[in-house]
Amino acid sequence: MTVGVRISTHLFGRVRKYNELDLYVPPNANQCTPLLVFIHGGAWRSEDKADHAQLAMYLAVQGYTVAVVNYRLSLRNHPHEQPEVQHPDHIDDILDAIHYLIQTPPRSAVYDTTNIHLIGHSCGAHMAMMIILDPASCLKSIRGVIGADGIYDIPLLLQTFPDYTDFIEQAFGTDTSQFVHASPISKFAQHRLPPVLIVHSLEDSLVDLGQAKVMLQHLLSLDAKVQLDTSARGDHYDMLKTPEFIRAVKRFV
Repeated sequence: MTVGVRISTHLFGRVRKYNELDLYVPPNANQCTPLLVFIHGGAWRSEDKADHAQLAMYLAVQGYTVAVVNYRLSLRNHPHEQPEVQHPDHIDDILDAIHYLIQTPPRSAVYDTTNIHLIGHSCGAHMAMMIILDPASCLKSIRGVIGADGIYDIPLLLQTFPDYTDFIEQAFGTDTSQFVHASPISKFAQHRLPPVLIVHSLEDSLVDLGQAKVMLQHLLSLDAKVQLDTSARGDHYDMLKTPEFIRAVKRFV
């Protein structure tokens, strides 16, 4: 453990483990400290907040309070059945976590409830972008969003990686006509969007740069303040551990 960083776990929903978040509070945190909310990836069906403890520590050392959020996963009870949890259940859980952090901040937490930045990795970036583009879930406390090696256009992803059909159908169902509607590139927000940073490693073998480019162009068409940063190196998961990614986050926030 990094000296001085306090870690605590909190339940924000009804399902223990899946509706929990870990808070990392640096020793110098105060009521003006930005809160970074990290949304993990894992194709909507895997990973856990504990997998990103090292990244949360790195960010907390930079002086930010960090919340790493779990959400319900799209898991099959039987091989040929669709999971009970499907889109937009994952997003609903993330929204519950954000509302919890804003409205009932835990006693162990020290941060500015009006200065929140979302950081989403892979499918977590999909969820972060869907949240800011949805007028119904527009939250003034969200001051910025960072998408890391994200998925933003599901039909385009399947054109590039046909083998991904299994996990996409597991999370979104088998009606392919709905895939575009479940993609951030199909959303046209009428409200003012917070600044967005799209980070993508050119060495990522699981999600290609085309996803970042199409999201960049869509946000520009909405007059959003958006940047594309390709300085981080490493494959899909390794890029989160690079100094370049940490620096990109720090510059943006």
